[in-house]
Amino acid sequence: MLQRRTFLVSGLIAVAGVAGWRALDSSEEDAICLVIRKRLDYLKLDDTGLKAFSRDLVAKNMISGARLRAVSALGVLYTAVPFTGKNAFERSVRHGEERIASSYLLSSDFFVNGADSSRIVRYLGFYDPLHACGNPFARRIMD
Repeated sequence: MLQRRTFLVSGLIAVAGVAGWRALDSSEEDAICLVIRKRLDYLKLDDTGLKAFSRDLVAKNMISGARLRAVSALGVLYTAVPFTGKNAFERSVRHGEERIASSYLLSSDFFVNGADSSRIVRYLGFYDPLHACGNPFARRIMD
């Protein structure tokens, strides 16, 4: 007969094993894609461009790799939990999500196409605010 303590310890070991396996299998690029898909679920996103953006963002080292791997390891749990910003942890997560999502939108053709949510959003190139031609809000003045 299986005792309750043995059952609980076995369950904890199994959960720790799955968490460890997920942590080893996680990648920063996958986490960025996961965040963007969660925050911009109302948009049609180009998968190839999304992967290219995630590679570019990782190369810039703007966001902690450990945090991104933790998001990737949590996977389904991360997408199921809505972070409303009611405490310091949720505000921190929400801030990170907003940084990634806004960086993606600025790097895409979303604003160039008039913020039309019915069109597929395509990645153009990593947005650099110091580069004038990369401003998605700039409009050419016709004489």
